[in-house]
Amino acid sequence: MIKQRLVSNFENILRAKVHFFMKKSIWKYLILTLILGFLKPINGLSSIVTALIFFAGINLILWPLQYISAKSFAKKINFDATVEFNETEIKINHNNKDLTELKDWNWIKNIELNKESIWLTLNQARPFAIAIPKSKLNASEIELFERMKKNNQ
Repeated sequence: MIKQRLVSNFENILRAKVHFFMKKSIWKYLILTLILGFLKPINGLSSIVTALIFFAGINLILWPLQYISAKSFAKKINFDATVEFNETEIKINHNNKDLTELKDWNWIKNIELNKESIWLTLNQARPFAIAIPKSKLNASEIELFERMKKNNQ
């Protein structure tokens, strides 16, 4: 069994937004700006330079929007809970309200393991991710997430 305190504050929400952006969206914007750079080059500049300027311009708009979005979402969401993961279920004991929820592993849409963290993407209409640092887990706890990832696929 794994027991973790999970809090959705600005820092965690921003980290999840950056994770989703870098994983999915950045490639779409890069391809879009490359195409746009070749179709509409700025006068006197090469297509690649134009694409890089477009990409930088889009990022100058998107990153502040990510920041503002994370700030507003952190004010709306009030998630502070101790979550217990085991082979069969996930138990959520909310610290800020008198509520305990039991979820099955279908609550987790995707489990992604990287060098530093385990990312759990929740199966909700609005995608939301939780990162658990591997440094807070022992080998058997990491192994549980690896098994559940294989079962989840």
